[in-house]
Amino acid sequence: MSDNDAHLNWAKILTIGLIPIILIFIGFYVFLSHFGTETYDEIISFVDDRFGLLGIFLYVFIVDTLILPLSPDFIFPIVAGMPWYEVIPVIGIASALGGWASYLIGRVLIKVPLIDRWVEKAKNKWGRYIEKYGIVFVILSTLTPIPFSTVCMSAGAVRLSSRKVFPCCLLRILRMGVYFFLFRAGLVLV
Repeated sequence: MSDNDAHLNWAKILTIGLIPIILIFIGFYVFLSHFGTETYDEIISFVDDRFGLLGIFLYVFIVDTLILPLSPDFIFPIVAGMPWYEVIPVIGIASALGGWASYLIGRVLIKVPLIDRWVEKAKNKWGRYIEKYGIVFVILSTLTPIPFSTVCMSAGAVRLSSRKVFPCCLLRILRMGVYFFLFRAGLVLV
């Protein structure tokens, strides 16, 4: 792969990774514009009463642990109206722990033949980037919408150093804070 191809692949990966967050943000803005903040506040109260911060924590943890067709970014429209000092630590720590758990799953499950096929798919898709770019690719997945759990599981499968991966997972706290405030700004604009 030439350097030009590598740059094209990075651009493609980042573009594809950013599409879901942009669509979520646009959908959030359209919802607020159409239904108003009163309806939004009612939804927030319902979610908070029914699920609370524990439910939010579990959703983010599970999504960032397992390779699912879901994103932790779906939580931002729901939590944007909640106090930042409660939400950011909850979703940040849940995401960091989810990535770490996914890394450990990649390390352990690569040894189980039946499950090895699923892990191998993630390794085939993202493993070459991890092998080539190492921890830089894991850092990119922590800060962008690149599939974090898939990259962490692949990092475990290719045996990337746990001493390098764990601090990267902690960067998810920063990412969750930045994304939270982006959605909060969208809430204020409406």
